[in-house]
Amino acid sequence: MNVIFDIVQQSFVTETRSKAEAKDELARLRALVDDQQRRLDSLTLAAQAMWELLRAAAKFTDADLVEKMQEVDLRDGEADGKITSGVVSCPRCGRRSRSSRRHCVYCGATLPTHAVFAKE
Repeated sequence: MNVIFDIVQQSFVTETRSKAEAKDELARLRALVDDQQRRLDSLTLAAQAMWELLRAAAKFTDADLVEKMQEVDLRDGEADGKITSGVVSCPRCGRRSRSSRRHCVYCGATLPTHAVFAKE
C-alpha cells in the first residue's frame, strides 16, 4: 500500500515541479517579449523622427520612401519585407563571410559594413 502512495505522491510532486518550471519559463518569455517590444517601439519612433526630418529637409515624399524601401527589400532577390544577410569579401584575406559578421572568421580582420542598421 505504501508503494502505491509513494508513486501517487511522486507523480504529484513531479507535476507540481513541471508546472512551476513552466510558469517560470512563461515569465521569462514574457519579459523577453516585453523587452523586444520596447526596443521595437524605440526603433519605430527613431525611424519616424528621422523620416520626418529628412522629408522636410530634402523634400522627399512618402512615395519616395516606399520606393526606396522596396528597392532595399529586393536586394536579396526576394520581396519579403526583410533585410537578409549577404556575403562580403574580407579586405585582408579575400575570403567570403556573411555580412552580419563583424570580423572575418578566417583571419579576424574587421569586415566592411554596407548597412548602417546591420543586424547584431
